[in-house]
Amino acid sequence: MKFVNALAVPLGVIGALLTYLALSFGLFFIWAVFLATCMGVALGGSKEAFKSLVICGSLGVVLASVASLIILNIPVPLPGAMWPAIVVGATTACMALAANLPVFGAIPATVVGYASTFAYLLSANKLSNATFLSLDFGNPLVINILSIIVAAGFGLVSLSIAGKLAKPAMV
Repeated sequence: MKFVNALAVPLGVIGALLTYLALSFGLFFIWAVFLATCMGVALGGSKEAFKSLVICGSLGVVLASVASLIILNIPVPLPGAMWPAIVVGATTACMALAANLPVFGAIPATVVGYASTFAYLLSANKLSNATFLSLDFGNPLVINILSIIVAAGFGLVSLSIAGKLAKPAMV
């Protein structure tokens, strides 16, 4: 079986199961899981790649959370959206600088964590101090990082199953 055809089996089955769990219990974001899984595959699809995804993706979540808290709590009298733009610019520059440490070298994974955090905060109208003070699945430090961890498991299991299915049958 071709690898791409074999990949359809675990992606379909596990993807359906994860969608059910995400929509039923709200413990992670299914869109973030699929996005982060793709990033893990793009980083190479190995255990190391998914480890980098979890570490760097989590760094992105933390940096976006720090940016959010700065924007919310340090008022700077600048016109329009200039202050948030400066804060986002500074924290995204920190992503690149963090990559000087090899453990944070997967900048695209850091960007995925950062972007998914702001996607959640802004699209769900959750950009508030209360969101960050909650110790539940509404806090992006909890739900986004958990989504990235779920993505790493999803990616590793899917690729492993697909690899086994794609091997030629013994005659």
